Amino acid sequence: MAIEWWMLAAAVSVILFMLISRSVVKPLRWIWYSLLYSAVGALLLFVLNLAAEWVEFRIPINPVTAFITGVLGLPGLVCLVMVKLFLVGG
Repeated sequence: MAIEWWMLAAAVSVILFMLISRSVVKPLRWIWYSLLYSAVGALLLFVLNLAAEWVEFRIPINPVTAFITGVLGLPGLVCLVMVKLFLVGG
């Protein structure tokens, strides 16, 4: 039930954004770029997890960490590593 509610809220917000911006292409382009950056971030996290496997260090790959890594790039990845090491106790 909760997933259906969030899907409806996302669809309504995209339609509302399309009406406000008076464009159909711009919101769809934003969604496409966010998905693309998240995929690149997930790939980067996968490579980091492969490289750090020998010291038993892993950062979970989920939509939030993938988006942070994809949008912020290397500084975002460094911030995730620091949070894992110092706050979580990696």
